[in-house]
Amino acid sequence: MLLYEAHHFDLITNYYCMNLNFPSHIHRCFELIFLDDGEMEVIINQRRFHLKAGQFLLILPYEIHSLLTKTQSRANICIFSPDYVQTFQRMTENSALENPIFNLSPEVHTLISRTLFQDTTNLLEHKASLYYLLSELMGQTTLMNVNKKDPELLHTLLTYIQEHFTESISLKSIADTLGYSYNYLSKYFNANVRMSFADFLNGTRINYACYLLRSSEKSITEIAYLSGFENIRSFNRNFVKIKLCTPTEYGKINH
Repeated sequence: MLLYEAHHFDLITNYYCMNLNFPSHIHRCFELIFLDDGEMEVIINQRRFHLKAGQFLLILPYEIHSLLTKTQSRANICIFSPDYVQTFQRMTENSALENPIFNLSPEVHTLISRTLFQDTTNLLEHKASLYYLLSELMGQTTLMNVNKKDPELLHTLLTYIQEHFTESISLKSIADTLGYSYNYLSKYFNANVRMSFADFLNGTRINYACYLLRSSEKSITEIAYLSGFENIRSFNRNFVKIKLCTPTEYGKINH
């Protein structure tokens, strides 16, 4: 199950999270995590990293990642657009960080915290803080070459699915719409998303169905069709496969 967060564009957003658990997801932005207390496991493109209190971790654009707290954690998370750090984006666009975990001295940490994890409209302060922090990161790790072929295609593809998943779509119809061969798009999707198109599409539809089950009074049959499924049998089968319970059971627990 993979979530695509399509809304992170041309912005910087801060979150303060307690005991955060977040499933596999992907987005266009950088994601910076500072663990204030506790421990957290971060999985990036199937590599596991153990984050401890006082450490920072950076996730690059279009890296599939998930966050797991086994006991307890308090974290500051800063999600920022590649447009804020274009020089660093060009440096890393065909690379991965050998070790995305890094530390800052108390003096630098204090300086960064005054601007980076605060809701301020001072764009220059934000950019200066980010470049300062990224410079510290690059002094503690190295870049590994990876194949990130046409990342903007990934955004286009996943955004199209987000906008049309309630319709009758297929990878073949998307390939025709976007002007790619089906074989190329199929290999590209599997290599970059690391799951089949059908599983991703069904997961997106089930997530929307869960939202409708929580927030509306519509019947399960209505929700199945509104979520893009062509029949109730397929909806129920996929719902149980992904959520490990029936739509009725989910609705009773979460409504």
